[in-house]
Amino acid sequence: MDAIGRLANAFWILAVGAIALYGFFVLMGAISPTDLILLTALMGILAILAAVHFIRVRRALSDHRHDELARSAHAMRERRGF
Repeated sequence: MDAIGRLANAFWILAVGAIALYGFFVLMGAISPTDLILLTALMGILAILAAVHFIRVRRALSDHRHDELARSAHAMRERRGF
């Protein structure tokens, strides 16, 4: 079960990276969103799914049933200097 969680986390990290890379190339003018309409639609859908996922995770962490998980996440951030 832990391996599935790691794969899911890796997927969301790669999804955010792909969205950022697409946005970078659009801003630099290397690709035109109107020329690659299928890729634009795919990135839009992926961005919406990622936003929904991160909102759900944030809401789940704010629930008091996950206080220990939230504390460990805060402890990791403090060690990294955030």
